[in-house]
Amino acid sequence: MTIEQKSLSLDVKAVGEEGQIEGYGAVFGNRDSYGDIMVKGAFTETLKGRKPKMLWQHNMLDPIGTWDEYAEDERGLYMRGRIAIKSTKGRDVYELVKAGAIDGLSIGYVTKDYEMKGGARLLMAVDLFEASLVTMPANAAALVTGVKNADVRDIEAALRQMSFSRSEAKAMASAAWKRREDVLREAGALVPEADQRDVDELKALLKSTLLNIGGQND
Repeated sequence: MTIEQKSLSLDVKAVGEEGQIEGYGAVFGNRDSYGDIMVKGAFTETLKGRKPKMLWQHNMLDPIGTWDEYAEDERGLYMRGRIAIKSTKGRDVYELVKAGAIDGLSIGYVTKDYEMKGGARLLMAVDLFEASLVTMPANAAALVTGVKNADVRDIEAALRQMSFSRSEAKAMASAAWKRREDVLREAGALVPEADQRDVDELKALLKSTLLNIGGQND
């Protein structure tokens, strides 16, 4: 069984301190960077038999809340729930969401039925297990959406957290910042193989940075 992932930006509804949150786990008819198209009705059967879990970073050991509503509409898979803000992890995640530091929603599922058409894989039926809040969504376009409002000083600070010297962090952050316009232009389309390696390396670096910062704050 192979669990796949799909990621989108998150529409946050932060009402008071109750942790409400909502967004779309999938959009119908949209060909993603993997060449997949989610077809309306793909979630019909799975939503009858299983309540998807709300997780942090697709980690089954890190539940952070509950999805109260999940249903297909004309746009896609709509999801509304509550982050458990009285838990340590939930409170931390909620504050990051409110601050705009976390804006990725990613679903974990198993493909049950699909058809190939015009080089695309039409996902006709999937078995949905969970929907996670994530710092680094799976596709490159979603990655850029999540980090495009960052400042070069934020990147430098993150590198300093990884024990790079001030001069090393400044030089690396400056180089990454100069590349941002190229990455943003490429994000809306399939990225050429050579540039994709750069994007993948940047994604791995940022993910490692966030994990290190998170480990120091636990």
